[in-house]
Amino acid sequence: MNCLIFGAAPIEQYDYIRPYLDLQHKIVIAADGGLRHTAALGLIPDVIIGDMDSFREKDVPAGAILFPTRKDDTDMMLAIKKGLAMGAEEFFLFGGMGGRFDHTYANIQSLAYLLQFGKRGWLLDENHKICLLTEGSLTLSPEYKYLSVFAYGGTCSGITITGAEYNLDDAVLEPDFPLGVSNQHAAGQTMRVSVQNGTLLIIQTKIS
Repeated sequence: MNCLIFGAAPIEQYDYIRPYLDLQHKIVIAADGGLRHTAALGLIPDVIIGDMDSFREKDVPAGAILFPTRKDDTDMMLAIKKGLAMGAEEFFLFGGMGGRFDHTYANIQSLAYLLQFGKRGWLLDENHKICLLTEGSLTLSPEYKYLSVFAYGGTCSGITITGAEYNLDDAVLEPDFPLGVSNQHAAGQTMRVSVQNGTLLIIQTKIS
């Protein structure tokens, strides 16, 4: 089952989200101010969750799962945990970038949290598609021109990139040097990334 989660960060336009609305077997979760984004898309969320500090008390919908403002989990993390409890396998996070950078980084860490449960998470905005890859391979989306890969949480080895302007074969990336920044698709090629040891942060980008 797919889980679409909407956070409160700004979304300038919604067109990039609409293809994900056609996913089968999905649940939609609004995390706090993400409720405004679901409303803009004409979606009725299956779950509304968070401390709802983005709303006046009288505007909080009935049935929302409320938490205190002082808590260990971010609203996005609360939504992720709810999605896991509902049996979701793949997570798509919208409204998780473009606001405060600390919140964006927290949402990248949330992707790492999902990896602990063997689930794949994607953090998306109009121009970026971000995921973490541990000891596996991934075929990249052709609509994103640029690719950057970073060692996340430690050294990564056995990294192979094919179909790119700069291919790699059994390479090593360290977390203290940005060697993997700003690669791109080779003309007419399908780009793939694999890693044998460690976790890669993979950022696909449309803009230069």
